[in-house]
Amino acid sequence: MDLSNGPEPCIVCGDAATGYHYRCMTCEGCKGFFRRTIQKNLQYHCKWNRKCVIDKTTRNQCQECRFHKCLQVGMATDLVLNERQRTAKRKLIEENRERRKEEQSKVKSRDLSVEMDALTDNDRGLICEVVTAYEYTSGKPQNSNNKGEYEGVSAEIQTQDPESWQQLAEAMTPSIVKVVEFAKGVPGFTELNVDDQILLLKSCCMEIMCLRAACRFDPENETLTLHNGVKLRKSQIHQGGVAVLIEPIFDFAMGLSKLKLDKAEIALLAAILLMQSDRSGLKEPENVEKLQDAILGAFKRYITENRPHQPVHWAKILMKVTDLRTISTRHAERVLCIRLDNSGEIPPLLLEVFNEGHTVS
Repeated sequence: MDLSNGPEPCIVCGDAATGYHYRCMTCEGCKGFFRRTIQKNLQYHCKWNRKCVIDKTTRNQCQECRFHKCLQVGMATDLVLNERQRTAKRKLIEENRERRKEEQSKVKSRDLSVEMDALTDNDRGLICEVVTAYEYTSGKPQNSNNKGEYEGVSAEIQTQDPESWQQLAEAMTPSIVKVVEFAKGVPGFTELNVDDQILLLKSCCMEIMCLRAACRFDPENETLTLHNGVKLRKSQIHQGGVAVLIEPIFDFAMGLSKLKLDKAEIALLAAILLMQSDRSGLKEPENVEKLQDAILGAFKRYITENRPHQPVHWAKILMKVTDLRTISTRHAERVLCIRLDNSGEIPPLLLEVFNEGHTVS
């Protein structure tokens, strides 16, 4: 229809047409009249020998002449639907309407999903701070002064005397300090309740140290480099004493190496270990949960953006959190058993790390 000069006239009565109905440009009145006549098979009779003039003022005065003019101008009776056809048409229209709604809903969901999966400026800022804190406090293993890289290590690892535990404590001290420094660099940590900060550090310290040790694992040679630069092979570790603490880290390290995490993923994994709102004894767990959610959200969006073809990568990383917490729990249980059997043998620092002390400073 060309409406630039106003509505076109109905070809039957001259009233304003609303479109093509049954092949002719007609108004709503003539369209409805024609449809009802066909559907109900109505019969009309003209009192004036079928010579009535039909326009918008006289169209209701003679139905026979009006219907005759509808046919005369070309309105098609075969296009008028019967009851069965009307029902089928209404059903089809409704199905199409529902399908369009579903398609629009899917498009909106995809758009929303893409928007939610996109890294925000806040995400990028948080990730940058976490990575900076982790790299600044990671340090590099010291070079071992031993002429034989593996010589004499197995004897130290398998012994159970107090001196061995003291050596382990001294070797771990720099790592513990680095974990504390890392935590202070994670956005929001220092704003938490002080007691909660201590509890979180105490709970995650061994987990993060295990993670850092695992990141120094060489899968090709199957060696683990300690903080002091000494390299160990799993075959050198024998059951008993300090060995029970190191052996699980080898198994975890081999699994972690297969994920090929980049530096941001490792740093964010450490931050997740720090911010665990389900740690028993937290005074303000809701504040920890807020920081945890922010890190988890940024981490997931980072993976979505950088690993679009690895949909299960995120789930695998979360499994590593569970693995590290399990290792830490088993460590604590083993240290407790050793402590009960050998009173006074384990240094206080190790008892603190393995949740047997009171503070981590």
